[in-house]
Amino acid sequence: MNNANGRMSPSEIKVQLAKSETTIGEMIRFVFGSVLKRRGLVILNVLLLTVMAVLNFLVPQFTKNIIDHALPTSNQNALYNNIIGLLLTTVVLGLVNFASTYMMQMLSQRAITELRIKTYNFILKQDYAFFQDTKTGDLMVRLTSDISNLQMLISANTFGIIGNIFTFVGVLLFLFFQSWQLATLVSLTFPVLFITIRFFRGHIRESFSNVRYAQSKINNQLQATLTEIELIKSYTTETIETKKFEKLADESNGYSLSATKWQAIFQPLVTLINTIGTAIVLLLGSLFVMHGQMSVGDLVAYLAYVAMLQDPIRSFSMLMNVFQTAQVSYDRIKNILSYEPTILEVPQPSDFPDPLQNEIMLTNVVFDYETGTRPALKNISITIPSGKTTALVGRSGSGKSTIIKLLTRMYDISSGKITFDGIDIKTLRLADLRRHISVVSQDVTIVDGTIADNITYGTEHATNADILAAAQRADIADFINQLPEQLNTTVGERGVKLSGGQKQRLSIARAFLKDAPIVILDEATAALDNESEKAIQRALDNLMVAKTAVVIAHRLSTVHKAEKIIVMNDGQVAETGTHSELLNANGIYKHLYDAQFE
Repeated sequence: MNNANGRMSPSEIKVQLAKSETTIGEMIRFVFGSVLKRRGLVILNVLLLTVMAVLNFLVPQFTKNIIDHALPTSNQNALYNNIIGLLLTTVVLGLVNFASTYMMQMLSQRAITELRIKTYNFILKQDYAFFQDTKTGDLMVRLTSDISNLQMLISANTFGIIGNIFTFVGVLLFLFFQSWQLATLVSLTFPVLFITIRFFRGHIRESFSNVRYAQSKINNQLQATLTEIELIKSYTTETIETKKFEKLADESNGYSLSATKWQAIFQPLVTLINTIGTAIVLLLGSLFVMHGQMSVGDLVAYLAYVAMLQDPIRSFSMLMNVFQTAQVSYDRIKNILSYEPTILEVPQPSDFPDPLQNEIMLTNVVFDYETGTRPALKNISITIPSGKTTALVGRSGSGKSTIIKLLTRMYDISSGKITFDGIDIKTLRLADLRRHISVVSQDVTIVDGTIADNITYGTEHATNADILAAAQRADIADFINQLPEQLNTTVGERGVKLSGGQKQRLSIARAFLKDAPIVILDEATAALDNESEKAIQRALDNLMVAKTAVVIAHRLSTVHKAEKIIVMNDGQVAETGTHSELLNANGIYKHLYDAQFE
């Protein structure tokens, strides 16, 4: 069921994917929307296809003339003229075909590139919750394979159907003019072909849908395996992971064989029906020749025209597989595009208060990750004074990190209010809000690039001097200067060439360069040894100077200097005060502190 705003949640997308039934017409309108922006090229291509249809119609006439006129009269000039006409027509046909094919490929590439960029940008703009509930491998398949499948719709073969339609209509009228008896009998095979296509359409589509689903699961498994390789090596689970992959590969193989089975039955049936049409012409046409009702040249030309009638039908049957595959992919892309973010800006958003003069306030805030579940935050009210350090402490699951996600508006509160100097967070421009907040967490994200790429990420036009100054303040400049290529040294995927402390210092340097007035430290030293923690704590102390700082920490030794400490327990505020005040209160904070320093 959609939410109150009529939008689909990520989990609903998965359900809807299995149920989606779109028409081919809807899919073509979607895919060709970009193509039709270049109407001039489309019209020119249709004209070229019309010329190809006319030239294709002329080709059998040269054969007919040679058989019926040049050969019986031994007229060499007529023979030469028809041969030259045949060759010239074929050459011109080839040139026109080349121009049409190249033009269609150009249109196809532009249209699909626009669609891929549009879908990529759409996905990036989704809510944080969208990525929490959606498989990365599945998104990758939709952005790559599924969109590539749609590209097959905007190909020379697909657009060639237009030319084939012209050919089909013109040739069929001509055949009725030549011999209505033969044309009528041949036409009887068309409904049979149509029924055959309709019958196999559902089975082929279902098979391809299963194939795409299996491919998504394989991609998810590959993505998970490659990102967890250290864990796999540590626990020697290579064999277990291989068995999982083997099971998925066997499932995909089964679906592929099913699709192949239906295709293998379908194609020979189409060929058989077309052959019946040819046999009818050969049988009755030969009888007509024997009785003088038709010349040999007429029969040869008639056979050629029947083949020209069958070509569009054969092309259509071959393209049917393309349409079925593309329709499955279109369903998957459409379902992604049907999702709308719930974190929305008001029509006229407010500017962020810069500088922050007073405080950040959470008033009677309630939040649950999913409707109907136990709230993560229960009617809490917190004041975070500007220019000072406020610490959030408490046991795991007490709601500390949830508060951070609400302050950066990764999620919206269920009820209550969050304000910055009295301005409701929901009225602030989203990019402006996040631009004024720097987050340093224990889960450091490192981009696959250079040292400089990681420090400058999100901050444009930074000079080398700015980067080095940020590195100096983050206590990583000496390490960078020792590297062979210094700032231009690559760090590897997910920073595999760096230690945990080095990654953390890079993220701190990134925050220094951003120079946001609000700094959030989410367990920034939790995964480090004591020596690294002390060095990084010095860098973090520098980062928080003259900033509004919010610090989450399990190690209470890192928060005792905070001007304000808020103790969370089971989604509620249990205690508030300074380090000494909370110790004297002999409550939860005192219990946590004593447990750590026993």
